[in-house]
Amino acid sequence: MDAVALVENPTFASVIAPLCWAGDEAKVDFSVATFLAAGFEAEAGMREDVYNVVRAVFVNEEEMAGLDDEDRRLVEKMELGYRRAGLLLPPEQREKLKAVKGRISDLEIAFNRCTNEENGEALFTREELDGLSDDYFNGRATRDVDGVAKYVVTTKYPDYFPLIGYAARESTRKAGYDMFNTRCPDNIPRLRELVQLRLEEAQLLGYASHAEYVMEVLMAKTPQAALDMENDLRAKLAPLGERELAELQALKRADAEAAGEPYAGFFAWDRPYYMRVAKEQKHSVKGEEVRQYFPLAAATRGMLDIYQEMLGLRIVQVDSPPVWHADVDMYEVWEADADVFVGHFYLDLHPRDGKYSGAAVWPIRAGYERPDGTREFPVAAMAANFPRPTASAPALLTHDDVVTLMHELGHVFHNLCAHTKRSRFHGTRVERDFVEAPSQMLENWAWEPAALRRFAVHHETGEPIPDDMVARLVAAKNEGAGLLNLRQVSLGLYDLAIHATTTGDVDVRRELEEISVQVAMIDYGDTETFGAAAFGHMGGGYSARYYGYLWSQVFSADMFATRFRAEGISSPKVGRDYRREILRPGGSRDAMESVERFLGRRPTSEAFLESIGLDE
Repeated sequence: MDAVALVENPTFASVIAPLCWAGDEAKVDFSVATFLAAGFEAEAGMREDVYNVVRAVFVNEEEMAGLDDEDRRLVEKMELGYRRAGLLLPPEQREKLKAVKGRISDLEIAFNRCTNEENGEALFTREELDGLSDDYFNGRATRDVDGVAKYVVTTKYPDYFPLIGYAARESTRKAGYDMFNTRCPDNIPRLRELVQLRLEEAQLLGYASHAEYVMEVLMAKTPQAALDMENDLRAKLAPLGERELAELQALKRADAEAAGEPYAGFFAWDRPYYMRVAKEQKHSVKGEEVRQYFPLAAATRGMLDIYQEMLGLRIVQVDSPPVWHADVDMYEVWEADADVFVGHFYLDLHPRDGKYSGAAVWPIRAGYERPDGTREFPVAAMAANFPRPTASAPALLTHDDVVTLMHELGHVFHNLCAHTKRSRFHGTRVERDFVEAPSQMLENWAWEPAALRRFAVHHETGEPIPDDMVARLVAAKNEGAGLLNLRQVSLGLYDLAIHATTTGDVDVRRELEEISVQVAMIDYGDTETFGAAAFGHMGGGYSARYYGYLWSQVFSADMFATRFRAEGISSPKVGRDYRREILRPGGSRDAMESVERFLGRRPTSEAFLESIGLDE
């Protein structure tokens, strides 16, 4: 940066390319320690001397005209990034902005560390856990409480989600719900301060709100566009959600009558349990029965086979890999029809203390063109928290787990199949409200009978999943779609409510509960929980962006229905088109252009509405 800042006659070759390459090398060194990256990038983005020479290239029409499309886009994005970082502000305001950004970074790190490392637990007797399968207890820790053995249930996903979905006793579900939704109380004041600081940052830069600042560089462009989408879906989904809720209430009321107990209402801790019951009763889909056909190892290899055939790749597991934990597997990826290396990835699929508590993919290393013309190859790592093997069974996945695995592997291959000149545009470095679309589209394979039969085998008999079970799974796909999507709408509206504010006058705890009641039709009863404290997306990376999950589903549904379903999910031509037009460009061009090239037209919402059982 010091050298570049002294260039007297700035050109792309003397300013932009060296900055890009220097950034590439730096990212390789500290991508695995993002808390270091946050501090470096905050300060690097405030170098006025560097901005001056970048802007000199940007305003040089002759220089810009001589660049290819990707390099011209690189200059434009780089210059905009400096402006958004405050380089046009007076020095005093710039220093204030720097301090605000530093505090935001500190708070986000603390927020996310809490959600990742929180280790809350509750104790239950075997009777209190009635409804859970036998393998839930295999290897589970117990504690002696006044001479009674009680099982330890933590807030980790493999503990909590089976409990909330299968525990027959309402008191157990409520205790589990309270435990899960009173995690990280210190995150409430952190989030309150984050909302204020993000607003302050935006207004220092001349934006009315944090959401306006964020969306300037997204597909939505404005908060109003995102709000319109959320409210449109809310209106269309509400009648369906009301019908679904009435069905669930009737199921609980019938249980209460059968037990001779009064019906006290239908609450947040009842919803997952009765949604599962409704699915099993209406479609004869029993989650425990389905799990027997999804051993993790077979499902993973089967999905990788599907991906390699679709995308024209060869995926090879590495023996005795150099990894950070014995749980981790490493894979090399090659072109299927040539001895050409593509990249490699890691799968870290089981929970352990201190590990990230959800499922996500990290682009450890981006692919890009080095100064000498050779390529840096991409590396990605997927972390998840799927159940471990037990003494009596291998690690078994729920069908929801299968969907999650297919989705996250989609992010892996977005990172591996991108082929851009500059690392800034590699892989998932696209507009944030499009980043989920490719993976959401690939979730469809977890519902396709032809795909499921390839890897769904009973872990004891080796028999493939029965045709009638597949048919029931597919039939049950949209069970609860109204309530589930209304929940997504409510989370998106909450994000906008706290980040589109121009005053910062918002109760971050109560706002989530109030919107959830109004939009998602959730009754919290007399509980005093604070789910916002563990809403990890608000801790950094997704602030004013949560609407993007549904936004991108519109594109993903259209891509699947228009090309793959119409021309065949196993069509090599469609798979190669998808790789070329959606994955390969990364962020080197607008996502809308990539989607239009793949579809042959502008996307519409028709396929999305049909995919959840609604007509436009």
